[in-house]
Amino acid sequence: MKYLILTLMLLTSGQLYAEIVKYPFESKALANSLIGTKTTRDIHIYLPDDYHTSKKRYPVLYFLGAYSWPIRYSSHIEKMLENHKRNGNAMEMIIVMLEGNTPLRGSFYVNSKVHGNFRDYVLDEVVPWVDATYRTKATAKHRGIAGFSMGGTGALRFAAKNPNIFSHVYALSPGMFDEKGMAKSYLTSEAAISRYQKFKQKLATSTDPKTVMKEEFASFQAREIWNNGQDNSYSAYLMAYAGAFAGTEQHPFGTHFTQDATQKPFWFRGFGELISLYTTPEIIEQLHSIHIEVGDKDDYIWITEGVLALKQKAQQQALAISFEVFPGGHSDKALSRLEHHMLPFFAKLL
Repeated sequence: MKYLILTLMLLTSGQLYAEIVKYPFESKALANSLIGTKTTRDIHIYLPDDYHTSKKRYPVLYFLGAYSWPIRYSSHIEKMLENHKRNGNAMEMIIVMLEGNTPLRGSFYVNSKVHGNFRDYVLDEVVPWVDATYRTKATAKHRGIAGFSMGGTGALRFAAKNPNIFSHVYALSPGMFDEKGMAKSYLTSEAAISRYQKFKQKLATSTDPKTVMKEEFASFQAREIWNNGQDNSYSAYLMAYAGAFAGTEQHPFGTHFTQDATQKPFWFRGFGELISLYTTPEIIEQLHSIHIEVGDKDDYIWITEGVLALKQKAQQQALAISFEVFPGGHSDKALSRLEHHMLPFFAKLL
């Protein structure tokens, strides 16, 4: 944490400018992960126009990237902010942009032996560092968290379990299971399950597990994850999800629930516990604002159905959660929705 790489984003004002700070953060929480997750994480931080010319403190929004999103996605956020400023909409907040990538392409922002302790990275390392480094309003009511897809799932989990840290949460197309969701997901892909089982057998009998994992994960890197076919991307996702939610000390990648039915609750909880969390009145009462958006035809049908199931239960209980179901799929107009829905949501409430 010794060097700052500063990128200036010039806006319409000739006297004031917003600043994007790109910081290589060295995480202790991510050390010793089984799959070799990098411990130096690039964090991108937006500082508003007058940050360096005033002494005031600012609310903070944390934005979590999606599965397989590299940190360069933040360039889209920068453009969104510039558009708002050109239209006269002040963005008087600090925005901290994080990614959850690993060699398996997604950590789901939880602690795990496989990926590393991403929960601790965000809550115990990044949040205190941001408050110590920048002039923030370091209270929950002035701190929000948001994300798209995997990032939306992570944002919902962080807020529900840590309302003393985050009071506002926005999730766009978050991974979520209702009672039937897991059965409709990639976690039941026969090709992915077969590859997962063979990988685990090879890993268990190898004297060089690092080489086994490097060779197995080679087809998951960069564009290769998509270029090697649908079954390849399904396999990466299953292994990443298993490592995040189903692992044990003896079996870090877990045991598939089709082999051992007693393991099903552990596989389900990754996306399934969100409905339980957000239908618990004691949790909802501690959060100032909750907003969830989803497409009515999400490519991952369990996401649409999971969010709709939560919406129905929340409305039956008259819980203070706002929902918007829009026409479209998982990534349809995602950037536009982040620009025109997420940013105004936090600009108004933080």
